[in-house]
Amino acid sequence: MIGPGSLVLPLWIGAVAALALGLRGRRTPQARPPAGRAPLALRLAAALPVGGLAGRLGDRSGSERLLRAAGVADVLTPAWAAQARTGSAVLGAGAALVAGALAPAGLVLAPLLAVAGYLAPDAWLRAGARRRRQTLIRELPDLLDLLGICVESGMALDPALRVAAARLPGLLSAELRMMLRELALGIPRREAYESLAVRGGTPELTQVVGALLQAEELGAPLSGALTEQSTALRAQRRQLARDRAARAAPKIQLVVTLLMVPGALVLVLGVMLLELAHQVGAVVAGP
Repeated sequence: MIGPGSLVLPLWIGAVAALALGLRGRRTPQARPPAGRAPLALRLAAALPVGGLAGRLGDRSGSERLLRAAGVADVLTPAWAAQARTGSAVLGAGAALVAGALAPAGLVLAPLLAVAGYLAPDAWLRAGARRRRQTLIRELPDLLDLLGICVESGMALDPALRVAAARLPGLLSAELRMMLRELALGIPRREAYESLAVRGGTPELTQVVGALLQAEELGAPLSGALTEQSTALRAQRRQLARDRAARAAPKIQLVVTLLMVPGALVLVLGVMLLELAHQVGAVVAGP
């Protein structure tokens, strides 16, 4: 017969695990930089010998644009994306077939896992593109402030861009350095600026590029436009932070209700059971 004392350790382990999950859920996730390499599962899927099948099923339009938006177009190609899509579908269907050999009900999952595997590479690329856009938007106000200071001090636009690219770390500075290299190689200025806007893929960066082109081609004043855009971007960032905080409050309450409160109750119950076991043991043992 299992006594109350033998239940104390499992109860404590469950309570600590529940509290740990609750505290983990309360942490604010930080935006990660876009990955330069694909996950191991996608690399394995792309290495499968399904080249002919990938050419017929995996190659879809928009792969190059998606790779460029995710910031991996210099290391991954549309052919790789097609290979990864088809290989992931084959791996998903194969896993379902293996599960079906053990339990016939697993065969039902074969089409679902194949479709999920086919969509997995695009899901990873879209997540990378979203993180990359968020990073660019977060770094853009600092760039605009530094450019505005340089231009107001009498510096020309190209030296101001070089100073900004050298002084500010991050993804946006790397994109600026790439644009400056294109200009040094003789690429027309409009083409280099538009290429920067396309690589960024954000309306905010496109507006900045438009202001730079207008100042370069028409001689329009630049410092005032940069300051206004920087102020607008910071106001937009504050509003987005307020919106995220408003959406996070119900989630935190749900985590507290489902995990932390039961975990604390389990801890209290464990202490009560332990004390009860001691008292019952003393009564049963007798004088």
